[in-house]
Amino acid sequence: MSEQVFIDALGDEIVLADSVREMILLKHPEVASFTEKLPDVLMLPDEIRRSFRDERVVLYYRYDAAVLDGKWITVAVKRIDRNYISTIYATDRIKSGDVVWTKNT
Repeated sequence: MSEQVFIDALGDEIVLADSVREMILLKHPEVASFTEKLPDVLMLPDEIRRSFRDERVVLYYRYDAAVLDGKWITVAVKRIDRNYISTIYATDRIKSGDVVWTKNT
């Protein structure tokens, strides 16, 4: 199995397996238009929050005016043995959850 490895704003390795990438693109085909922004979302997010639904999941948010007429690119990372991307999507707003990290303005 092939995978991509990224470094996030916290200095951690984040893994995206090719099989997961394929499933994400099937579920969220619009993601194909902004997958090249993935390293920036992880390394330079506007905010990182812990999911209120699953404490093992951390959500990385980065606003991009060029994505779907202005959306937050969201990358969900499950932190278990390894830190791996479980999904990527665009949203109109940041979801609730504890703030883990925020960009210095």
